[in-house]
Amino acid sequence: MKRFNYVVLAAVVMALALAYAGCQKKVEEPATAETVETAATAETPETPLTLSADAQKLPPGTEVAVIETEEGIVEIELLTKETPKTAGNFIKLVEDRFYDGIPFHRVEPGFVAQAGDATLVGRENPAIEIPAEPDKRKTVRGAVSMARSMAPGATEYGATSPTQFFILTGDSPHLDPDFCVFGLVVTGMDVVDNTRKDDVVKRIRVLRVGEAKPATAEAAAETE
Repeated sequence: MKRFNYVVLAAVVMALALAYAGCQKKVEEPATAETVETAATAETPETPLTLSADAQKLPPGTEVAVIETEEGIVEIELLTKETPKTAGNFIKLVEDRFYDGIPFHRVEPGFVAQAGDATLVGRENPAIEIPAEPDKRKTVRGAVSMARSMAPGATEYGATSPTQFFILTGDSPHLDPDFCVFGLVVTGMDVVDNTRKDDVVKRIRVLRVGEAKPATAEAAAETE
């Protein structure tokens, strides 16, 4: 009987020792880069962007693109009623976080600041075709449009870039009527003026005047 008790006692002690060792292993197991990144993402939610007082003076329901750059904030009124296809495509790219982290690859003081080439950060540009829309606005300082290329020796511009947008920092009548203006800067022209080549677009979010929730590409399409 005593021998049986000793055997049981020894088994219990061994089981406790194994359980304690397992706990210690879990406690001492170092965190991997993946677990640290996951924890950091969970603990640090994105700080929401808000509209300035000037942007809030726009008509209720107006979609406004808020661009956070290294130089500051730029707010752009999106002309979704005049250019539903172009503005809607831009909003969809913003929803997909396409522009986050992409640099301004072309900056010409007094003329243009241009961004939207994902290949510069090791990503692919989506294969999107934007239907042509009439240019109802002049290409003046503060106007926003999508880029178009022209082959050497050509006399006409090619297809509209699906991703690259530019903000004019000076009046550019020579671009009329070949470039569809889909946005107008509301605030932050000083930020655009101070933008340098390779400055990064930290993020772009589209907000709707009078509403707390972000605007969507579907909403822009409904205005067509």
